[in-house]
Amino acid sequence: MKSHMFNSFQTIVVALVMLFCIQYVAKAHTLHSDYCHQATFTDEAYNIACDEKYLRFSSKGLPDDQHIMMVGIDATNQQVPISHNYQFTITRSPVVNKTKVATEAGAIGVAVNGVPIFDPSTQGKVNKISGKRPHTLLEGELDSCGGHAGRGDDYHYHIAPKCLIEQLGENLIEVKKQPIGFAKDGHPIHALGWFNSENRIEDKLDECRGYTDATGRYFYNVMREANWDVLNCFSGTPMKFSKDKWVSRSDQRGFEIIGYPIKYQISEYSSFETELGTCHVMNGLLKKEQLLITPNRTQKIRNKEGNIFYCNAKCYGMFFEADKKPSFKGRVMYYDLITSRCPVSLNQEQLTFFDAYEGPAQKYKPPQSTKKK
Repeated sequence: MKSHMFNSFQTIVVALVMLFCIQYVAKAHTLHSDYCHQATFTDEAYNIACDEKYLRFSSKGLPDDQHIMMVGIDATNQQVPISHNYQFTITRSPVVNKTKVATEAGAIGVAVNGVPIFDPSTQGKVNKISGKRPHTLLEGELDSCGGHAGRGDDYHYHIAPKCLIEQLGENLIEVKKQPIGFAKDGHPIHALGWFNSENRIEDKLDECRGYTDATGRYFYNVMREANWDVLNCFSGTPMKFSKDKWVSRSDQRGFEIIGYPIKYQISEYSSFETELGTCHVMNGLLKKEQLLITPNRTQKIRNKEGNIFYCNAKCYGMFFEADKKPSFKGRVMYYDLITSRCPVSLNQEQLTFFDAYEGPAQKYKPPQSTKKK
């Protein structure tokens, strides 16, 4: 009788242990890990190939056409999303190190649509107290999808790619557990819990926003709410993972255009191909600026609606920094309006120009330094 009772007790214990293990495995998540095929990526990624060491793919660096880029930005550098030629190389043998590596302003990974993912920092000066650069989201520099165009006219995300995650949908994210991207240390990036609260692991993540699945595979998981963090540091060894070729925009004098930041709230953005180049048009509200109208006269602007646009080096309307003068207080910008070679398909009558500068050419101003200070 005692032996029978002991055996029954053993059976119950084994059953409970098995049930616990099954529940643990379910809660720990078993990730989709076969990345070497098109199904892991959206149509914007191509030339996907793997060898024993690396996963490689290419992209133009632009998301699906249904993603509304640039809209919602309150502070812009006047850059626009142009087509690039990226080649990405991701290690297939990522490691987890004891010592974590801090992220810096710049790329930290790439999304499965081939759009780079950046650290949340701006290129602004480091705060002497916090030791950090300003946060792009808090500075109003990001669109509703979590991205913007950088100094190289390169569209990239600074927070979780919200529009991409919505495009991928609950089945791929929560059920099939496919990644939304890869960090430059090779670890996948996921969005578990974005659609299904039962999959949330926010309180289980390490300091880098990492977690280990039931098979021992490490991954990062993005934050579901503000500030929509992607990863806070690298648990693996970050590597140089991308190459790029592209042609920069230039002004009428042949100088490379690296936009100047202005408080301009973008309400609409569009781009279209023409016989004289790709036109990029933004409509928005210039919140506060002092504009140079003539060499000795400025005009203060408050909440004025108008267009920033660029088609080619002889067809654009953009803001640049004016030459400094003792009689001018504070920063002075000017609206450079050039329309000598605009395509017919750019309907200028439908655009709202700001008051353009009239006078001798202003000196070219090199881009501001991005070094820590």
